[in-house]
Parts: sequence; structure tokens; C-alpha cells
Amino acid sequence: MYHALLQPARRLAIFFQLRIGYFRTVMRDYVLMYVNGRRFCLRGATVFATLADFLRSELLLTGTKVVCSEGDCGACTVLAGRLDGEGLRYETVDSCIQFVYQQDGRHVVTVEGMQTNGCLHEVQRALVDHHGSQCGFCTPGLVMALTGLCEEKKSITSDEMKLGLTGNLCRCTGYLQILEAGYSLNGMEFKRVAEQFSSREMVDDLRRHSFDTVRVDAETADTGPGSPRRNFFSPRRLADALQFKANHPEAVVVAGATELGVLHNKNGYAPAFVLMLRDISGLDEITYSDHTLVVGANTTWTQIERFTKTQLPEFYKIIIRFGSPQIRNVATLAANVANGSPIADALPFLFITQAEVELAGLNGRRRVNINQFYRGYKVKDMQPEEIITRILIPLPAPDELVKLYKVSKRNDLDIATFGAGIRIKKAGDIITRAFLAYGGVGPIVVRLPNTEGFLQGKLFAEETFARAGELARSEVKPISDVRGSQHFRLQLAENILSRFYFDCRHG
Repeated sequence: MYHALLQPARRLAIFFQLRIGYFRTVMRDYVLMYVNGRRFCLRGATVFATLADFLRSELLLTGTKVVCSEGDCGACTVLAGRLDGEGLRYETVDSCIQFVYQQDGRHVVTVEGMQTNGCLHEVQRALVDHHGSQCGFCTPGLVMALTGLCEEKKSITSDEMKLGLTGNLCRCTGYLQILEAGYSLNGMEFKRVAEQFSSREMVDDLRRHSFDTVRVDAETADTGPGSPRRNFFSPRRLADALQFKANHPEAVVVAGATELGVLHNKNGYAPAFVLMLRDISGLDEITYSDHTLVVGANTTWTQIERFTKTQLPEFYKIIIRFGSPQIRNVATLAANVANGSPIADALPFLFITQAEVELAGLNGRRRVNINQFYRGYKVKDMQPEEIITRILIPLPAPDELVKLYKVSKRNDLDIATFGAGIRIKKAGDIITRAFLAYGGVGPIVVRLPNTEGFLQGKLFAEETFARAGELARSEVKPISDVRGSQHFRLQLAENILSRFYFDCRHG
């Protein structure tokens, strides 16, 4: 059985893109984007600026606010429209950690673009009418987040509303009024952004240029006179990306660039070479075949979220706590793997499912089991010229017990203090196989072989998991940091196994 989360129109578009691209090889030296319906061809240093800086400083669209510069507060939220079928599909993004070069082929809509004939948009009017608006910092982002929700559905449930607004912090008003404003939009007939900006000329223009390879070479303020210039490369073929990476092994590969955006804003990090894989056909697919989930390098967390809601509900519960909708709309699983943080939310699940990382280079492709992929903190079994193309995840059998845990100071949009993935196979009441992976207890996510071995052949009972917890505690070496003490993490490493037993025993 084969399941692909690609619309027929999208698959057809890819087919024609490959066909047309074969005959039409165009290299352009500028980024093409639209902002509130206006066309821009951008070159030079502007291409490497954050989207928020470009909107505020260059276009003077100061309704978009910058507060945290990390993508946490949502004040900088805008809508980014991309080609989808016959028109554009709009999703919310944090403009403070998006770069201008990522907007190639996109239409960006800011809060200023929401007005129609000088009148407030229905979303803006709802916030005013329900007293959900006070501060000029958070309100524009809330307007854009609510608008993004309305783009998808005409009726939004309470859970969907709360989840959709997790990326927007507001300390001036009560959240109840904001939610009430959102609920008041249910069933209301008004022109969505996709309809408001439905210019056929703009859509056709973006489609004509969607087959172009883009390369921008510029001197920026980060480099300065006489310093190495900065280069951005966005190919349409994987072969071109691999050649570029071989020529420039130090190049930073970006998809959502959420991590790079934070490093740029907080540390001034400005890599000389940037390689974007986003527009390479086939890398944005998520497929299921032979009990294996295959996730392309460009597949966003939002795509995975939609798949796992019914197919992998345990993983879904972790995903919806991973960043905000604005972040999940651009960030990818492959980047989470490539970053290799010991507290990465996805890694415990990948470890206990024995997922494989597919790597591509000029010499071909190879696969590495993720349990052998990390050799130390931020050290991976990956050559400088290689690129992650896919993650292959063998899914647990329906009768296996799988639980995923994340402990953090906040439920949503927070970095984990501790994470765990636990997978148990049973025959009756006897444990036949155990897979345990912990995050936040060492320089990398770790498996616990001694504890796994102890569980095998034991009775599925409270006493078994209490003893296993004591063993697990001895297998990890956490440190103390701002998120939790060493003792706290050791206690979590022990207690989580008892928690697993009771969660499974009581449903």
C-alpha cells in the first residue's frame, strides 16, 4: 500500500516542472518576491537580510514588530503565499527568523496589506469589537495568526484556535477576549487573503520563474570591503546542489533556517555560502510504504503533523509542542536531525524506531542508522560534501507499546529539559524486546542497553519498571544547566519508566 501526501495537481506540476526544466535552464541573479501585491527583484546585501528587517527598514512596513528575534513571541508574524495548484496557499511565518532569500517565489502579506479600501479586515475588526487588542507590539502578530487560521477553515474548533495561537504571546490583554474574537469569525463570509490577492498576473509571474535556478553573490555589511563575499544558491536539481556542496563543503544548507535566523540575530552569524534545497522536486514528499514512513528533506513539520494526527498520534503529541505553527510551517525533520541537539524533540522517537538517515553526495547515496549517526556532541557520521535527502522511519507494529515524553518548563514552545522514547514488545505479559532512548542526559541522545537487556524476558509489572528505572539512572550522565539540575534529570530518568507502566496499564 502506498500513500503519498501530495495533491494530484501538485504531482502533475512536478511532472511538468521536470519536463519544462529539462529544456529551460535559466540562472537568475535576483530574488523575485511580492509584498502586499507589489513586485520586487532583489539583489545584493538585501537578499541576506531577515525578512522583518527588509519589511521594516526598506519598505517602512513597521506594523510588523520585532521583539524577541527568536521566533518565540509571534509579534513579527506575516503570511507567506506559495504556489499551490492554480493559486497561492498562505501560511504564517516568523519574519524575524526568515531571510529574504527564502521568499523567492513567494507573496508576503503584512498587517498593512489586510485593509480593503481603507477599512479594517474582518479579523482586525473582530479583535477590536471583542476587546482583544491593546498593545501595538503583539496585536499585529495576532491579527496575522488569526488570519492564517481563517485561510484554512471557515469554522475553527476551540482546540484548533488554541493550537493556532500558541506562537503568539500577549501580556496586555486577556486571552479569553482574543479567543472570543477568533470564535466570532466562525462561519463569517469574508474575502480570504488567497481571494483578496488573486491576481492572475502575479500567480503566472511566480510560476514562470519557479523553474529558475537562483544564485546571488554579494558583499554585505557582515563581510565588509575586502572580505569574502556571500553567496546564495537555490537549485532546482539535486545534482546541482550536490555539486555546489562539493565545491563549497562549508556551505550551510537551509530549509526553514529557523536555527540560522536565531544565530544571525543573536550572534551575528553570517555564513559565506548558503545552499537552499527548498525548490528541488521530490524532497518535500512524505510517503508511507511497507510499514515505513519516508520523509523528504524539505518536508515541513506541518506536513508531518497532518500525517501523524491519525497515523501516529503519540508522535503527533510531541510535534504540536515543537515550536509554534509559524515555525512548523517552515522547519523540517531533516534539519532537526542535522542539528543533532541532545534535547531535540524528534530524536528519541527516531532512535527507538531505528530510523535511517539517507545521505547523498557526488559518489552516490548511503543510509546510516540514526543510532550510529551521532559520534559526539554535534559530531555526525556525515561527510562535509554530503546532504541529507530523506529520513526513513520503520513504524512500530499496532500491538507494540510506544510512549514519548517531553519535560519542559512550559507546555508549548519551549526547549526540553528531558525527553524520552519508550517502545515495548510483549508476548502476553512477558516483555520480549525493549527500546529506550533518552534526551537531555548527555552530549547526544542515548540508548540504554543495560536497561533494555534487563527488561527483556521480564514480567510487565510495576516492580519490573521500578527496577528498570534504577538501572536507567545509572546509565546516564546529565549535567546541570538553566533548565534543570543534574539531580532532577537523574530522577526523571528513573521515574519516567514507572510513568510509562502506569500510562500503558491505565490507557
